[in-house]
Amino acid sequence: MRLAGRRALVTGGSSGIGRAIVRAYGRHGADVVAVARTTEDLEETVAPLDPARAGIVSADLTTDAGRRAVATAVEHRWGALDVVVHAAGVLGPVRSPEARLVAYPRDAWYEVFEANVSAVHFLHQHLAPLLDRGTDPTLVGLSSSVGRAGRAEWGMYAISKFALEGWMETLDDEWEGRVYSVNPGGTATPMRAAAMPEEDPDTIPSPDDVTPVFLHLARADVGVPSGAKLLARDWIGHDPWQDDAPDRASF
Repeated sequence: MRLAGRRALVTGGSSGIGRAIVRAYGRHGADVVAVARTTEDLEETVAPLDPARAGIVSADLTTDAGRRAVATAVEHRWGALDVVVHAAGVLGPVRSPEARLVAYPRDAWYEVFEANVSAVHFLHQHLAPLLDRGTDPTLVGLSSSVGRAGRAEWGMYAISKFALEGWMETLDDEWEGRVYSVNPGGTATPMRAAAMPEEDPDTIPSPDDVTPVFLHLARADVGVPSGAKLLARDWIGHDPWQDDAPDRASF
């Protein structure tokens, strides 16, 4: 129960890496709220957890009403917040002629940026007072390999992840809490399957495999410097309760 007393909110908690993080936090004692659009999928996420410590909020984070609903639920549940993990996101067109910048659809351009960047920013504005009342408050954002090195035909998904990296760098310079960017790398998720349908999911890590870095960053006594950009694969198999990062990790 290494995370006992930590209050965490995870967006994108209905599937993939978000679901794995919610369950990992709950198993290790955190009080956790999972956020996504679909109630049924969220209920499946928290089903294995203690209902006294795991809750859900069904909300569309691209709307202000949805973001307010999340903040209100946290305010009523805890009155403060220690950890936020932004794992929600949408893919948009990738790996096709349509995904090339010269042809990228206007509607998809705005939809992906709204979900992957604007929703994070405006949700943070609602959650900031709760985090400021928290203990050792920590924000973690999921980046991507294509958000750190541009790649053809990844369109607004790649651009939005570059923008998210910049948003986190700016927040880290302004805020007294801790801010971390985590690139999970190729992971066997529904989004990965949509982007890479020819890939055998058994050849890449599962969402559960990449949770150690998220467990480590949720600790109140984490030693990783704020602003670090981490690779989840560096932490696979690493004990998240060790004080030091794995030797192969770079910041």
